[in-house]
Amino acid sequence: MDLFTLDSESAKNLGLGTIAFSVVGLLLVLKFVKSLVSKILLLAVFGVLAYFSFTQRDALSICIAKIESAAPSDLSSTSCSFFGQDISLKSISK
Repeated sequence: MDLFTLDSESAKNLGLGTIAFSVVGLLLVLKFVKSLVSKILLLAVFGVLAYFSFTQRDALSICIAKIESAAPSDLSSTSCSFFGQDISLKSISK
């Protein structure tokens, strides 16, 4: 049993949350960090986090769409992941 399990909707919400956190972090860095080097490094970190969150959420949405359109016999071999964590697909119903 995994200590940290996600269902598909929680993973999508977590993706949106990390994107929002990255945007707020970017704005805070631009406002309060004075050193140019620190500002560039922190902007890069938050930018990469936002990019990976967006791509992971997009890949999860595509995987869920494939599962919803697949035949019931094909579902046994299909799994989705979000940042390497397997997602529970029990909330997806036909």
